[in-house]
Amino acid sequence: MTDPRGVLGYFDDPARAARAIRALRASGLSDVRAAMPAPFPAVTEALGHPRSRLGFGVFFGTVAGVIAGYGLCAWTSTDWPLVTGGKPILSWPAFTVIGFEVAVLVGGLTTHGLLALQTALSRSREIVPIRDPRFCEDRIGVFTAGDPAVAERVLREEGAEEVRYVG
Repeated sequence: MTDPRGVLGYFDDPARAARAIRALRASGLSDVRAAMPAPFPAVTEALGHPRSRLGFGVFFGTVAGVIAGYGLCAWTSTDWPLVTGGKPILSWPAFTVIGFEVAVLVGGLTTHGLLALQTALSRSREIVPIRDPRFCEDRIGVFTAGDPAVAERVLREEGAEEVRYVG
């Protein structure tokens, strides 16, 4: 067998994968990466990745949507004032439905735009050297490019379902 580039372990539980990442780092292996179907907080914390600030942008986009929704209703109601049954022209409780819907629309568009921007600005790199469809479905792949014997031992001790040499 040729000298492998690294070792890849497959996990079905995010907590076990996070423990494995911490154990790999504690054993002196610094290049530890993971591929997963969703951003599991325990795994991203164990990898040392900072928390995404995308939520702040989405929050402000959603607030802008609420303001735009209520503003649209108020503007159209005062532009064409129809008095129905003696009710006030600016009926704020009735505007809540439109405010909510526009908030969802603008918040969703803000999320889409910010994700596209973040993707375009991030450098493209391969996280794990093997593309396995299980990483998009239900498994977490933990890869390390250090001492293969130590990496295999740690991954097996931490409950990896499968351990592969990547070369």
